[in-house]
Amino acid sequence: MTTAEADMDERIGTFEGGEGLEAEVAVELFPAQFAVRWDQCGATSDFFAAYFSRLPRCRGDEEANGEVEGAISYVLNEVIENAVKFQSGGTITVKVGLDGGELVFVVGNWISESAANALKPRVRELVTGDAQELLLRRVEQNAENPELGVSGLGFLTMITDYEARLGWRFTPVPASPGQVLLHTMARLPIHRT
Repeated sequence: MTTAEADMDERIGTFEGGEGLEAEVAVELFPAQFAVRWDQCGATSDFFAAYFSRLPRCRGDEEANGEVEGAISYVLNEVIENAVKFQSGGTITVKVGLDGGELVFVVGNWISESAANALKPRVRELVTGDAQELLLRRVEQNAENPELGVSGLGFLTMITDYEARLGWRFTPVPASPGQVLLHTMARLPIHRT
């Protein structure tokens, strides 16, 4: 990959696959035409959770089914809410599918180039640092400064509590200078009992 190509498509963390997933379901949100509210983020993630937790590959006993549904809903809701919170025009795409023993969530949204540049070091820290240590540090920082704008607690909780593997793909949009297409991927292992 040339330097110019690397600048055009930067990946951080576990951003692999996402193409040709099994049992794939996708939706596209249009925040410019219809404002996306927080409860709609939850409703969207709950739909995907209900759908995928009922697939034979994801099913276990009743308790396990509830845990799977809760994990899917939490992880996807966090990713969708971040897309809504930081989106800068364009649409928001949500795609979920199976890839081997994992559920794969891919959420795409446009963000400003400055937001992308601010996000990159934060997500690098998430994927290279000790998640438990980072979680404790962020909780302490938030307690000391409740006005802190970006905490990363949702992503850290995905890693520590749900064993999610996270990745981000940053692709500049040549037709819209100053805009970056961000895809956030979360890979959630399927544990059946």
